[in-house]
Amino acid sequence: MRKSISFKRPLLSFLFVFIFCACADAQSYSSPESVEFDYANNRWFIANNGNGQILTRNSATGALAVFATGIPSGPHGLEIVGDTLYACDGGTLKAYDINTATQVFNISLGASFLNGITHDNNGYLYITDFSGYKIYRFNTADRTFSVYVSNTGTSSPNGIIFDAANNRCIYVNWGSNAPIKAVDLTNGAVSTITSTTLGSCDGIASDLNGNYYVSSWSGGNKITRFSNNFTTSTAVVTTGLSSPADIFYNVLTDTLGVPNSGSGNNTAYYYFGNSTGITESNAEIVEMDLIFNADELIVVFDENCNATWRLIDLNGRIVHADRIESARSFNVSMKDVPTANYTIQIQIGSRVVNRTFSWIR
Repeated sequence: MRKSISFKRPLLSFLFVFIFCACADAQSYSSPESVEFDYANNRWFIANNGNGQILTRNSATGALAVFATGIPSGPHGLEIVGDTLYACDGGTLKAYDINTATQVFNISLGASFLNGITHDNNGYLYITDFSGYKIYRFNTADRTFSVYVSNTGTSSPNGIIFDAANNRCIYVNWGSNAPIKAVDLTNGAVSTITSTTLGSCDGIASDLNGNYYVSSWSGGNKITRFSNNFTTSTAVVTTGLSSPADIFYNVLTDTLGVPNSGSGNNTAYYYFGNSTGITESNAEIVEMDLIFNADELIVVFDENCNATWRLIDLNGRIVHADRIESARSFNVSMKDVPTANYTIQIQIGSRVVNRTFSWIR
């Protein structure tokens, strides 16, 4: 059975910088340490380290609300996997249902200071132990865990991100001239990707083009963008920062969320820019349909166009991607795609449109 959903392309306006200051809200930031975007509910999670809370920020209105309280040693790193939000709390890993805010579990890993957290495509979390110079691996299915890297070297490991293309985790480090390192997920071997002149690196994130963003404290608070292979770098944010901590890149809106953890600052900045090539558009309205037919999603335009498209899951990861040239439609294979909500993102020149849909196998 064919089902058609018609919609028109919205006009997107991206500001270069938008600053949200929580002092205008009933809730407020207190040394925010980490941000994570909840694609399913169009909101940000914020690890409010100063008062042991996790906040949410409505992406449309900017309103803050308390999601969870009673996190005595944190929270620090946050990570969403499916409908679960994981939070680092000292040596303990906590988990919450993102829809009900119910605490799912509270498990001590025996670590010194859990800080950065990420997940792979096989059901594992990887968590850095800042003070213990270790990386833990946690099985989300049976809740078992182990020390995956027993010694990260002389630098304290901090923010960490999964690199699916190379089956590794990339993590940044504390200290001066902090190196960016990787751990091979086939054998746990640690290697240095690149040495840097950055000091006290905290967070790492990536955009849809494969660029990496690193927050650092020393030598001037800033965000540095690295190319996919880490051969080139440039400082992209150099003002308005105070101890920028664990960052997150919202790939659907081309937005970098940066928590300012510095004492007395208590803000979170949201940077909107053209780092992935998306800019303001006053283009004419273009109509297209989403058609579901057996194991395929068919996208049909009202005219021929050149476009880049991406199928993105709720963790912001690319499931499928391709480009069409002078075509009115394209097919996306959904044969091996699990039941869940997804977003199809289509970019034509500098214009972009996102549409979220439910896929049921």
